[in-house]
Amino acid sequence: MERKDLLKIISDKLGTSASIPLFEGNQGRLFKLKTDEQAYLIKSANQDHWWSKSINRWSIRHEYKIYEKLENLDGIPKCYGLTKDGSLVLEYIDGESYRSKQFELDGNDQFFDSLLELIKSMHDKGIAHGDLKRKDNLLVDKNLNPYLIDFGTALIKNNQSGVFKKIIFNFIQKTDLNAWVKHKYKRSYDKISDKDTGYYSPTFVEKFYRKFIKRI
Repeated sequence: MERKDLLKIISDKLGTSASIPLFEGNQGRLFKLKTDEQAYLIKSANQDHWWSKSINRWSIRHEYKIYEKLENLDGIPKCYGLTKDGSLVLEYIDGESYRSKQFELDGNDQFFDSLLELIKSMHDKGIAHGDLKRKDNLLVDKNLNPYLIDFGTALIKNNQSGVFKKIIFNFIQKTDLNAWVKHKYKRSYDKISDKDTGYYSPTFVEKFYRKFIKRI
């Protein structure tokens, strides 16, 4: 099926009993929709408030651009485009959040090696996520493979990016790798192996936060 036909079918089914609500927040709504025996995740902008709907619609379009940049990268849900009303259509990943699976994955080097390669490949394509410390932004499928989702705070870097944007990109890149270390070592930073020390570079904010937390 061509993408334009798929997008039309999904547009027609959105808002009907065929679309299953999964989540609703201030910025967007998530739906699961099945057609032709395949499940899709639909992300729509929350347009209930006049003061935020333009920002929410922009955020969906921004995510679409990022998924285009990450097309065909293993560990990133496939993107099928935008519907007529601006909803983002993604592959539905049958899995659970890292928050739910973290204890099962404790000590699973294969999972964390795959996650590291995924993060590095994303950076090579000019995308820095920026919110990987949030465990719900990592999905784990039935085969214990990692997936990255929710690119609302992600940054795109290209050859036309200015110096300031490149500095910000490098900063966010560091936070992505720091998040990987945090998840792998469960905040036990004194146990980081020699092999992984090169991926850990705490920012000033992280150092300050950790020092402050220890005092309370």
